[in-house]
Amino acid sequence: MKSPSTDRLFVPLATTPFEWFRTGQKRWELRRYGRQYTERHVIPGRRIELRKGYQAGADALWGTVARTVKAGSLHDFFELVPFNLVIPPARDQAEAIQIAVSILGINEFEPTPLFGFEVQLH
Repeated sequence: MKSPSTDRLFVPLATTPFEWFRTGQKRWELRRYGRQYTERHVIPGRRIELRKGYQAGADALWGTVARTVKAGSLHDFFELVPFNLVIPPARDQAEAIQIAVSILGINEFEPTPLFGFEVQLH
């Protein structure tokens, strides 16, 4: 069995975030902390495949995990990572938080462990 750091990290994306990555507008992905989105699996230097959805024939972007950030809430996360690198169309941090709340299905005011990672595309 391969160790998590030697194989690629697969990250399925909806069409719009995938296009943000493709055009260079988005550099960070934000997920709820847990399962494969932890320090154990998302390691700087690890190869990453961003794919539009789950289908094998779908478009894919390849890169490397550059940095990771763990935070206890959206407010904490966006104090560490510029909102426009995560959610490019947001006009300000408050709007980015509202979009992230909708995408992640979380409460803005309840502590929720989050994990973000910067992707350097090849």
